[in-house]
Amino acid sequence: MKQLFLKISLTIIILFPHRGIGGFVFGQGLSLKECVDIAIKNNLTYRESQIMGESANIELARAKSQIYPRIGFGTGQDVRVGRSIDRFTNAYIEQVYTTNYFGLQASMPVFNGFQIKNQIRQNEFLRDAGAKNIEAVKNRTIIGIIQAYLQVLASQELLEVSKQQVETAKSQVERVNKQVAAGVVGQTELFQVQSQLVNDEFSLVTAQNNNKAARLALFQLMNQSSNNATSFEALKDDALQYTIDNQTIDGIFEQAANNFPEIKAGELRLKSFDSQLKATQAFNLPQISLSGNYGTFYSSSNKSENYFTQINGTRSGSLSLDISIPILGRLQNAPRISAVKIQQQLSQNQLNVAKLQLRQAIEQNYQLLTAASDRYKVASNQVNILDQNIKAVESRINAGTVNYLEYMLAKTNFDRAKSNLVQAKYEFLLQKKILDFYKNGEWRIE
Repeated sequence: MKQLFLKISLTIIILFPHRGIGGFVFGQGLSLKECVDIAIKNNLTYRESQIMGESANIELARAKSQIYPRIGFGTGQDVRVGRSIDRFTNAYIEQVYTTNYFGLQASMPVFNGFQIKNQIRQNEFLRDAGAKNIEAVKNRTIIGIIQAYLQVLASQELLEVSKQQVETAKSQVERVNKQVAAGVVGQTELFQVQSQLVNDEFSLVTAQNNNKAARLALFQLMNQSSNNATSFEALKDDALQYTIDNQTIDGIFEQAANNFPEIKAGELRLKSFDSQLKATQAFNLPQISLSGNYGTFYSSSNKSENYFTQINGTRSGSLSLDISIPILGRLQNAPRISAVKIQQQLSQNQLNVAKLQLRQAIEQNYQLLTAASDRYKVASNQVNILDQNIKAVESRINAGTVNYLEYMLAKTNFDRAKSNLVQAKYEFLLQKKILDFYKNGEWRIE
């Protein structure tokens, strides 16, 4: 069995070298959009929201079905024993006989205080709210992928920075070793650069682990097994060409409130309670219904007529219009109406909370984006200046006019500046995408 499995696996790898389990692409680069598509396809919470949306459609169909007439056909065979009334002579008889009957019944509501109409309207609102909830779950899935994807890209860049730091430290150790052998510098300088190399190697291990953790988090959000052969494409450089406009918080909030699926879903649910309230109040109004029946029967007690003669001769039907006027229903509907009003107030409060949270989130995001923009600009200038500084220090080392302690300090500052630049860049990208999301009400992945 194991050999058979290995043969099948090798065949799959040979025939489909770039295709993995579940359609996942191994050994190739994945873009942000591809990661989002995989996550949405495999996300169980998103699938649950779709199932709930299907349930809302079913409830709407059930509400609409109440406007159609109810038609039924019935038949039966029974045996009478003891004293009973003969259906033909209306006289008492005491014998064993059988009856067979057929009947067709129909009924339909004519007026019920627009109860069905309002129930249909209520379920239409709930159906639309369910559709908006699907969008909201999709957006939450996407934001998780974006955050994880940017974290992977940031950890990759930080890993490259750490590798460059180790290579630079190794070259300095090699250079100082030669200088020590030539008697130009002492062992103290060698120990200093060796300690810097050890620190850089420790930072490299930390960066490698951070990168592995970030990749694992992204794969888990996509509901896929982690794969070291998969790379992730960097974002376009023009993503950083972004200026914060002078649009006010109120303007952004107004756009978000008009487009945000969570807000739209809350508004639709609130409207559904208006229809539910009217449908509940309809129980206090008169009900009018139309019904009819048509049937025939046979009885073995009638010895003078055969089966088909009786069936033909006993045909009868009726048509009735029924009016029901509620007078006192044990005061059951008043609490129902009050319960719906309480739920309506709760829904209104939940909508207000959602709007408040949205506005606060926009305010925080706007502040974070401004701060990230400032940090990115400062970090860029810092890297440029410290790059020139470390080059100057290196040239002075080569000339023998500066000690290695000063070099190590300059190198530490430069390495820290490069790490700050990477972190500031991806924080800026994340906050930019979040602000665009608030403006558009949806994630737009190019």
